[in-house]
Amino acid sequence: MLGASAMADDLPFPDSLCHRCRHLRVIRSARGSSFLMCQEPSLPRYTAQPVRSCPRFAPAGAARGDP
Repeated sequence: MLGASAMADDLPFPDSLCHRCRHLRVIRSARGSSFLMCQEPSLPRYTAQPVRSCPRFAPAGAARGDP
């Protein structure tokens, strides 16, 4: 498991907005596949990629209490 700080170069859809979001959780399978999982409760866990805009986007470096 990797967080949003993982290098986007080795992840699927490197231009996806998800890579810069604090809600991202990267899931790696035993077979080497990578999946982008959203941990924002009001959104689907696995969204169609690449994501270009998101109503709940929060920059990865933002504090949890910030909007």
